[in-house]
Amino acid sequence: MGFLSKIFGKKEEELKRPTVKEDVNLIKTMEGHLDRVLGVKFSPDGKKLVSGGFDELVMLWDVEAGKAIHTMKGHDTWVECVDYSRDGKKLASGSTDSTARIWDAATGNCLHLCKGHDTAVRMVAFSPDSKTLATCSRDTTIRLWDVETGKQTAVLLGHKSYIECVAWSHDGKRLVSCGEEPVVRIWDVESGKNIASFQTNDTLSHSVSFSPDDSLIVFCGRDAKVKIIDVASGKIVKVLEGHEDGVRSACFSPDGSVIASAANDERVCLWDVKGGTLLHTYRGHTLEVQSVDISPDGRIIASGSDDRKIKLWGIR
Repeated sequence: MGFLSKIFGKKEEELKRPTVKEDVNLIKTMEGHLDRVLGVKFSPDGKKLVSGGFDELVMLWDVEAGKAIHTMKGHDTWVECVDYSRDGKKLASGSTDSTARIWDAATGNCLHLCKGHDTAVRMVAFSPDSKTLATCSRDTTIRLWDVETGKQTAVLLGHKSYIECVAWSHDGKRLVSCGEEPVVRIWDVESGKNIASFQTNDTLSHSVSFSPDDSLIVFCGRDAKVKIIDVASGKIVKVLEGHEDGVRSACFSPDGSVIASAANDERVCLWDVKGGTLLHTYRGHTLEVQSVDISPDGRIIASGSDDRKIKLWGIR
């Protein structure tokens, strides 16, 4: 049963939607989720993709074939987020059932159930060395977990309201987080302390990540804008405007030259970081786009949507 049907008691298929002409840069569409696709993430070699959805499933896909390799069950409610470890061996998922799970990428077996949060886990993120998993929750905490044992190793406190997103710096020494309060926070991982707080004036941020050289932070949220912070100064140096509704996800390309974003306006956008200009708008999804990721070679964008589909787009 879909999200709308749970609220209104009707099948989503009964709700008439306008026909959307698919973008010429569409490579393929992958179907298999039974409900909204909320998270997508490429493997380090770009050959696989992990996804999570409102159907409570975690799915692993072969990118070239466009087929599911594993379908992983275990969460009691919908899967909010997913990640792929940098060594390619493990997957992680977070759910509104208040837990995170660590999965074996080769077999699809659940290795660890990480319990500690009091409410929905909104983001999961493996450290660059694949040894630690960071999770954040609407319980206002960030928690760190040992990937090999599944045991909690630290709790980071400082947010005054619920946290929507967390990400690692590429050197593995810092975390960045944001959520309902109008601030982006940077944490020292070793000490667990909040070492910087950047005011944003935003009421809700959905996504955050460092640039490949850790000099910039991209975040986005309810106001339909994608914003870039200079880490050294803590100032917002660029505001990318082009979406017509709240932006759900944004990420840098591996070389840091472009940013991909996904929004409630059913669009995926590609932006030039240096110039702050909109390079391309990808159209083809017929409902809100919840998540976006760029392949390690910088050539493909993956997007997951409320239309239950994952789309792969070519970057020209």
